Amino acid sequence: MEARVYTETRKPLRAVPLLREVLGSYPVTHTREFALYLSWLAVALANANEPEEAAAAARQMVEMTATVPSSRAGNRRAVVLAALRPYKGVPDVAELLDGCPPA
Repeated sequence: MEARVYTETRKPLRAVPLLREVLGSYPVTHTREFALYLSWLAVALANANEPEEAAAAARQMVEMTATVPSSRAGNRRAVVLAALRPYKGVPDVAELLDGCPPA
């Protein structure tokens, strides 16, 4: 929860390490929850001006949520893609955005 708060308050330098720690120990079998944490990581990385890393986290999140019927995950997907749009000139981000039409 603390990492999510830091992400939402645009304090990525505090959020990113916490989110990486959570994701490192979170069971990937909990697909929806894992994808939601990836979404906060992607946004935090975008806020930290790390678009390539943000795109990598976002791609993993998008792939995971493609098979999970969850409106919350769908809403987070839209938030993540919006956070990445300012970086559409970065090849990794452009590739992701081109492959993910808005929900």
